[in-house]
Amino acid sequence: MRIPQLMLMAVLVTAIPAAGQEACSWSRDLRLINGKIHTLDPQDRVVNEVTIQEGRFAYIGALRSHKLNPCTKVIDLHGRVVVPGLIDNHNHFVLFSQRPGRHVMVETATSIPRAMAMLKERDQTTPPGAWVTAIGDWTPRLFAEKRAPTLMELDEAVPDHPVFFATFGPAVTNSLGKKFFESKGIAVSPTGALEGPAASAALGQLRKLQTLEDRIRSAEYAQSYVLRYGLTTSVDMGVFADSDSPDLQDSFTFPGIASANPWTVYEQILALDHQHKLDERVRLFMISMDKTMALPLLTQRLLNVFSGFGDDMLRVSGIGEFASPWFGNFAGGQHPENYETALQLVAKHGWTYQQHTLTLAEVQFTAQTYER
Repeated sequence: MRIPQLMLMAVLVTAIPAAGQEACSWSRDLRLINGKIHTLDPQDRVVNEVTIQEGRFAYIGALRSHKLNPCTKVIDLHGRVVVPGLIDNHNHFVLFSQRPGRHVMVETATSIPRAMAMLKERDQTTPPGAWVTAIGDWTPRLFAEKRAPTLMELDEAVPDHPVFFATFGPAVTNSLGKKFFESKGIAVSPTGALEGPAASAALGQLRKLQTLEDRIRSAEYAQSYVLRYGLTTSVDMGVFADSDSPDLQDSFTFPGIASANPWTVYEQILALDHQHKLDERVRLFMISMDKTMALPLLTQRLLNVFSGFGDDMLRVSGIGEFASPWFGNFAGGQHPENYETALQLVAKHGWTYQQHTLTLAEVQFTAQTYER
């Protein structure tokens, strides 16, 4: 029985000397003891210990006469609970993994004072000159005040670092951020608000400051955040192409926090995987939004990337969440003319495809195309 990656909460790991850790870096064997372990097997057993060898349950319960290899990691749960890891089959973990600045997820805050407290906590561990950011995974509706914070509130929370606090559309900054953005010719209101193109331009300036090391640090924060909630596998649905990206040919582009350079956006994830530091399983679906029947970018993706290529932690899994431009009045009969052609091409090459839909009209159009 294949075991999903486990969510281990507040456990104590048996210490292994540094030399032993290096010698055992190949081993995946794990023994969990003194816990309440939900196996979710047909009998729905809860046991106090299990042994995992080569990614599979080897022994449920006591070892008895079975022997362990000397590189088995033993975790004493001290009565804590272990459950199978959660899988999110549609998210945008890659975008989350490359946020600029010292990023803070404020989506659990229910008020502006709580969100400001989270920024203040991040401020205390941020080096001089670095940005504190909260990008994308919040909305003013989350807060009791039903609004975004102001420049004054951001100044009070983070007086010594520039701040960029942005959602899907508008953004707000503090005094240090306002000074920086205005030096780049970006308009900021007296209350710190950046609207429309100004918000996208501000994000673009912050991305220009990022190094690969910055993006790797952002990816480490992203995976530590999702693992904290027991999410051990992210099925990533790609990114919109930023208009500043090279070699886009005729592709649809879209500015803002949901966009990036589609050719470099995976670099921090690849780096973590190569360094054996990727602790979140990631399955990559790649957006393709060619506007013509020639489908140049989709064609090159299918010809030059191996479907299913990767390892247990990082794997190319398919095309999605789009294979053609998808914004229009579906209820009024408007739809992408090259959609069926794109799906035929995906099917011809044997790739998996996943479609993002929101309205009944979109679902009906998608289902009719699938049937054909």
